Amino acid sequence: MLYFHIPFCRKACHYCDFHFSTSLENMENMIKAINVEIEIRAKNCQDKEPETIYFGGGTPSILKPEMLGSIFETLHHHFNFGKIREITLEANPDDVTKINLNAWKTLGINRLSIGLQSSNNQRLTWMNRLHSYEEGKAAVFLAQDSGIDNISLDLMYNFPESTSDELETDIQALVQLSPKHISAYSLTIEPDTVFGNRLKKGHLSPLPEESAALQFQQVANSLQNSGFESYEISNFCLPGYEAVHNTNYWFQKPYLAFGPGGHGFDGKARYENLPNNSLYIKKLLNESSLLEKSELLSNHELANEIIITRLRTKWGISNQDFNFHTGIDLLKERSKILKGFIQTRLLTIENETIQLTREGKLLADKISMELLF
Repeated sequence: MLYFHIPFCRKACHYCDFHFSTSLENMENMIKAINVEIEIRAKNCQDKEPETIYFGGGTPSILKPEMLGSIFETLHHHFNFGKIREITLEANPDDVTKINLNAWKTLGINRLSIGLQSSNNQRLTWMNRLHSYEEGKAAVFLAQDSGIDNISLDLMYNFPESTSDELETDIQALVQLSPKHISAYSLTIEPDTVFGNRLKKGHLSPLPEESAALQFQQVANSLQNSGFESYEISNFCLPGYEAVHNTNYWFQKPYLAFGPGGHGFDGKARYENLPNNSLYIKKLLNESSLLEKSELLSNHELANEIIITRLRTKWGISNQDFNFHTGIDLLKERSKILKGFIQTRLLTIENETIQLTREGKLLADKISMELLF
């Protein structure tokens, strides 16, 4: 089953690898370029029935409804929406208005991902967020009142000098907004970012690793006590509200990606669109051609992707499915390593399916690295 990913970004930041200009002319040209790309990729796509559409990897909510409508019109022209299950839009709280909500619903958008991050306004200011918690809360209620109640909220934890009491306040503040889904991310400090520079200058003191681990456990415990299921290390949902789009990604299902910096996958090869906005637009509007990098994955590369993504989920890695897709018997090839992780109670294997234990989730990256080919 095919699915679509369309990334956008309001401004350069450590969550996104390209800059989306907000000038009207550039936005209009961007939409035209994306529509041309959709037409080109549709010609080479055998599966015409997408299951999900995800507008995100940034802030597509800044687009005028007619701009989003133009993209949908092109998609409808080339694809059959009869099997669509989920259309998600990443939205900034300040873009969630009655006018936009009505337009989004008319287009078929039935799920919103709202980047709330924290209920602490000082933390939001520290992260350079434009919204306050009160504005985020109002946006959630407005969306729910409009009839879009399948809402995912982002929660950030592991702030420098943060406490368990502060984190618990954040968790309960989000839970009280009645979202169907919460994505919880540990704050990571990357080089050459605002936070990275603060750290380098000694103006920022990250929590020690043991404190970050305790905060992860607190998030998992508190959300599960509130009725949320941990179906992936960073993702929690009420029963039946797993993100279909994300789950498809973790299971290596084919998807098309449109827009600068978009990454697509046909089941065997991955492509990456040119991340530069102006060059992306120029190439498509002037030449009606794509500028992309493509890579055919070897069996070992595909195996590594499955290990990295699927081990983090509640479903774990089925050795039978792993063997089918890669031709590799993971239980046989990594028997000694797996045995060691089982003995230290970091992994379990039942019915030839490898799964992380609660303790193993704290070391998921380390375990995955040990299993890679």
